[in-house]
Amino acid sequence: MCLHLPRLPLDALGPWPEPLAACPALVWAADARGARQVCCVNAAARSLDLQPGQRLNTAEALAPQALRLARDPAREAAALERLALALGCLTPHICPAPPDQLLLEVRASLRLFGGIRRLRTRALAITRSSGLQVRSSLATTPLAAQWLAAAGQRHRHALRLESTRQRLQPLALARLAGRLAPDEVATADSLEMLQALGARTLADLHRLPRSGLNRRGAAAWVDALDRAEGRRPDPRRWHEPPEACRLDLELPHRAEAVADLEGALTPLVHSLCGWLARRWQAATALRLNLRHEQGARRHLPDQLIELQLTTPSRDAAHLITLLRERLQQVVLSAAVDSLRLELTGQQAEAGRPLALLPDQPDERGHQDALAGLIDRLRARLGDERLLRLQLQPDARPEKAQQRAAPQPGGREGAERRLPSSAAAAAAAPPRPAWLLEAPRPLTPPGPPGPPGAAGASDNTPALDGRPLRLLTRPERIETGWHDGALLRRDYHVALGEDGRLWWIFRERQGSLEQADGAAPRWFLHGLFG
Repeated sequence: MCLHLPRLPLDALGPWPEPLAACPALVWAADARGARQVCCVNAAARSLDLQPGQRLNTAEALAPQALRLARDPAREAAALERLALALGCLTPHICPAPPDQLLLEVRASLRLFGGIRRLRTRALAITRSSGLQVRSSLATTPLAAQWLAAAGQRHRHALRLESTRQRLQPLALARLAGRLAPDEVATADSLEMLQALGARTLADLHRLPRSGLNRRGAAAWVDALDRAEGRRPDPRRWHEPPEACRLDLELPHRAEAVADLEGALTPLVHSLCGWLARRWQAATALRLNLRHEQGARRHLPDQLIELQLTTPSRDAAHLITLLRERLQQVVLSAAVDSLRLELTGQQAEAGRPLALLPDQPDERGHQDALAGLIDRLRARLGDERLLRLQLQPDARPEKAQQRAAPQPGGREGAERRLPSSAAAAAAAPPRPAWLLEAPRPLTPPGPPGPPGAAGASDNTPALDGRPLRLLTRPERIETGWHDGALLRRDYHVALGEDGRLWWIFRERQGSLEQADGAAPRWFLHGLFG
């Protein structure tokens, strides 16, 4: 598969905001003689009769209101590199073909992605989400795919060698002169010689004798034709991702608001996810640097956005959502002129197991959805406002759990599980859903009465002057001797007159909470839902 980027000189200078994207714009560059020529135009400029190859003076006379931009080969190479990283989630065999093409060997990926149509759709979607206009072609040889993509014909797909050779025949030689290998580029003299012999297309080149073409300096054309038609090998050097993932993007204009930065995040995140896929890794922590414009008299530090993930992920849509949530909370101290996205935490992830049968519950999908919700809440509310309850090895209810931050890079609750069987759940004592911060003393229902009456010698508990009825036998908790905070309590589930269930306890002799010589008291410690 070949992805041809016909507007790369203009798209590499983006991403452009909506009002500016609709304006006529052109990119110019100086040729070998120093003359400035138009090399790329957008649709609005083409409607004003601006065409690539025109003189810049001519374009200025035709459309003086058009935006004129100088070509930047460094930014074009950076955009091609980011796209090569982003497409790593589809295949590891990627070959950049400068100045404006990418080659992907996709035969081994067809079954994984459900066929050539779905794979091509995903490749085009990733490219367009990066702000690049794209045209694709499919062929059995690399050079044939390049030629078909650059030709701009309607039928650019040839999945068999016979159809590939057939589709190549009507291609014009003038459009293919710049698509040969860099060390075998056909000169203008050889192309002029072939046209003088009547060869306008590859079919015409087939009819000419090869020995004569080699003697006349057209050996590069013969060799390229053999490689395109599969008669000679055409080895390519695969793209190698860098060891560390650090992506930079220079904005075409100063961003005064956070909304101007959201569109620039998409190509960076797609490149990051492609790098992770090729390395069989998943992100656990990211850092986004907002670089401010540096003036002559001041040096402003970068604004940093740290992102910790509850579950390792290389899903581009999920990461883009989290970064946008964080950006909504940022107040820019100055205009931003460039971005840097850096991977600060990662762990190995070679894939995720799926259910064997379709009717089996998807527990992994449920866990992923829960982890995604936690990540979005953390990004929107802040890390300090989202806590989890962590079990502790202590029988005292107020110390049996503590609040902690969600664990980055791991599953919640994976280190400690509650009993799941029905027998274990039935044997476990009841616990309320709401535990008070500190036990609240209960008052007796009224003055002492005759023996056996409520609130007399039996010390019946009462809440706000209303007696409570005990429903369970006492659950004795006696611990704390190891840290000097001895507790001796008898817990009960009590029913109030309004039908609510309360969790109360009565202190026993020797408890740290009991005053010397005082009678045992009742305390309220929690309530049930």
